[in-house]
Amino acid sequence: MIFDSIKNRSIYEKINPKFTVAFDFIEKVAREGAEIGKYELCGSDVFAMVQEYEPKEDSGVFEAHKKYIDIQFILSGKEYMECAKEENCEVKEVYEESRDAALYTCDGYRQSLDCEEGDFAIFYPHDIHKPGVKLWESGKVKKIVVKVRV
Repeated sequence: MIFDSIKNRSIYEKINPKFTVAFDFIEKVAREGAEIGKYELCGSDVFAMVQEYEPKEDSGVFEAHKKYIDIQFILSGKEYMECAKEENCEVKEVYEESRDAALYTCDGYRQSLDCEEGDFAIFYPHDIHKPGVKLWESGKVKKIVVKVRV
């Protein structure tokens, strides 16, 4: 898991060349705006979803993916995310390939992230994560989730 501000994107572009495509899209949407929806950036290798929602109360349910790395960027608003190690979690729903997701509950140590405008988190397949949780002062969140094929 990586958590940082978009102003430091150049550090992370060296990790994966597809991250440059993702960060370019994120910065373009931050400047120019975009409609809610799905955007193909490099076919099925890199695609983005622009979302707007009210963060939810904490359900205790985490997720993880096998095919894609998540880059979750907050355009506006605030939300809480958590990340946990697989050994601290229990499978709630086994991996479903069509959704590229497995669901977990985690009772062990978790890393907490208070996210606001300009922040992003990168979740790799081994990162069990829970995004979209309401902070004490949450309102609507506008977010970009970019999926980068592993």
